[in-house]
Amino acid sequence: MMSLIFLLVACAMISVYRGKKRLSYGLFFTSMIVGLFWFHHHATSQLDILL
Repeated sequence: MMSLIFLLVACAMISVYRGKKRLSYGLFFTSMIVGLFWFHHHATSQLDILL
């Protein structure tokens, strides 16, 4: 899942470099939404650790 976030950000940076501003904003905000979903998943899941 983390590789998807990095791939989206990399594609956003490439699209900025090529001058496609609208596409880069879409890719960046999509990566932010996926990143927030992934953070929420890790922040709220219980750890199964037996001590």
